[in-house]
Amino acid sequence: MTANTTPVINFRRGGTAAEEAEKEANGSYGRREAKFFGLKNDGDQAVVRLLTDHDDWIYVLQHSFIPTKPAPQGAEHWPPSMMAVCRKDEVFAGHYTDCYLCDNKVKNTFGNSGSPYVRLWALAVEREVVRGDGTDALGGPSHKGLVVGIRDKIDEIDELDAEGKPTGVKFRYPRILIINQPMKGFFANLKALYGLHGSVCDRDYEITREGEKKSTNYRMVPIDPLPDVAPGTPHWQQYQTAIAEREINLDVIVAERAADAYYAKWFDPAKDVDKDGNVVAAGSAVGSVSMINLDAQGASAAAAPAADISPDLRSRIANLGVPAAPPAS
Repeated sequence: MTANTTPVINFRRGGTAAEEAEKEANGSYGRREAKFFGLKNDGDQAVVRLLTDHDDWIYVLQHSFIPTKPAPQGAEHWPPSMMAVCRKDEVFAGHYTDCYLCDNKVKNTFGNSGSPYVRLWALAVEREVVRGDGTDALGGPSHKGLVVGIRDKIDEIDELDAEGKPTGVKFRYPRILIINQPMKGFFANLKALYGLHGSVCDRDYEITREGEKKSTNYRMVPIDPLPDVAPGTPHWQQYQTAIAEREINLDVIVAERAADAYYAKWFDPAKDVDKDGNVVAAGSAVGSVSMINLDAQGASAAAAPAADISPDLRSRIANLGVPAAPPAS
């Protein structure tokens, strides 16, 4: 197996990531697009409904705010920094024997160590508070300016043809969000609420950012449950349908951010990704890079997970990085 192949990974839901990760890496904007949750400034707010409950939160060792390499010629919207899942996380079970960011001690954009830390992943849907406007439909004049309900934010998404071009047909889906945050300051707050209610999917949460940079915390205010949006209801099934039709697979999204092509595209100046998605030596139109020895034992041990994350969570993705057996020759 060469290093320019996407890892073949057995997911806990039975999916194989070789082709799926390649689709994610090369996918165009369309039905698979999902936005990342983010509140940029102190005081910013959002209302969300978690779709991934406590026991299914994925967590991995992750590098954050890592400077990207110079943009290739003709590239548009090249970000100054990106995150990456550490290739030495134990979940990959030795599939990778290197991590460019660890091996080269790459610093983050703040000039500090870019060492990996535990980060968690979950899915949610973005919601919004509805206030009365004085009309009878929204409670009449007596409710003008008052909260009368909560509704989903909606994305209009292009249908794509076999060549990835819009057909002119628009789909309307609830706005699915990918949440990628640390335990401290974010998921720890949700974990506490899970302890109170036995679920984080049974109600909406108003989330407010407090602070900046490393001093950031997120305040979670639970909103009274709405029975018609609870798991098991037709409205909840709409969320599941949106995830399925948009082909949003959280396991694939996480795994792709440790793939050879991801590291070659954003970080490693000695490698490029060609038009077919293959990893090649920098400046090469064709070619390959060094072989990976899947039996190598030289990878450093992954850092121990945070003490407040229960061990059963990692067991849920224990097979995330186990390579599938190669086909018989």
